[in-house]
Formats: sequence, C-alpha cells, structure tokens
Amino acid sequence: MNIESKQVVAQTSPEKLYNFLSDFNNFSRIIPQGQIQGWQSTADRCSFSIGGYMQISLAYLERTPYSRIVVGPAADASSPMPFKMEINLQNNGGEGTKITVGMNLEGGNPMMNMMLKPKLREAADKLAEQLQYFGSAL
Repeated sequence: MNIESKQVVAQTSPEKLYNFLSDFNNFSRIIPQGQIQGWQSTADRCSFSIGGYMQISLAYLERTPYSRIVVGPAADASSPMPFKMEINLQNNGGEGTKITVGMNLEGGNPMMNMMLKPKLREAADKLAEQLQYFGSAL
C-alpha cells in the first residue's frame, strides 16, 4: 500500500532541509506529538513506541543529497510490518522547496490496510506540514 502526502512548500532551500532531515536528532522537532512515546535518537537511527505498545527502530535506507531521504526499519531490529517512508525535496525555482512524504506498507491483510490507510495519510500530511513549518524557519 502506497500513500503520498499533499505537496507543501517550505521557504528554504533543498540543501538546508536535506541537512536537517539527515540527522534523526532533528526529527524530535517534527514528529506528530501525542502518540509517539519514548523517543531516542542518534544521528543515524531512532527508536520510539506508538501508543505505548508497538516499538519501532528506524534507520536511513537511502540519502540522495538535496532531493530524497528514505527511512525504514533498522537492519538489526524486528519490525511489526515492512514499512518505508520517503521524503522528496524539489527546488521550487528559487521560491523554496516542494516537499512530499510517501509511505509504503508492504503486505498486511486487506482489512488491516483499509483501517491503516487513513491514519497513514494523516500522518504523512502532518509530517509534510511540520516540514513546511520548520523548514521555513531554517
């Protein structure tokens, strides 16, 4: 199942956003608050729990300077479900940076996917909005 956020524009360069997003320590400022608990991070890895019951450890899977960052389960961590998040940055002709957040959830049964899809879309949109807000302040 693939989900893509709405596209937003941050009033900063792709380079600044990429540098900010290339360090998990900065993510604590942009993750949606409320359901995330126990946030821990280093520059290249983070872990947290969702709703107090699902522990997740993430690492960078791919970093393409100034245009794309892909995050997924850390190689040495068990993941409750195969999941990837992709953040795409595109220069907006000197008028800031276009941002989209994509989420890919592999497998899962159709009923579970149907229940998760709206929540994943909401999370992707909230993250994009946070990137727009914090990115404009960089």
